Amino acid sequence: MTPSEREQVKTDLQAYVAQHGLSIHDLAARMKSSGRKVDSKILHRFLDRGLLVDDTVLAVYRGFVDRPG
Repeated sequence: MTPSEREQVKTDLQAYVAQHGLSIHDLAARMKSSGRKVDSKILHRFLDRGLLVDDTVLAVYRGFVDRPG
C-alpha cells in the first residue's frame, strides 16, 4: 500500500471509532466478532502511535472499514 492509502485507512478507522464512540479495544472486539483476526495492541499502536504495520494487516483493517458487518 502507498503511504496515502495507509493514511486513509488510519483516518477511516479513527472516524469509525469517533462516530460510534468506541475505544480501540471495542473496535478490535467488533473486528474479531465479524471474523477478522485482529491484535488490539497492534491496532492501538497503529492508530495512536503511528506504528507501521504490514500490508496484510492493513488489508484486514481496510476490509473492516469497507464492510464493517
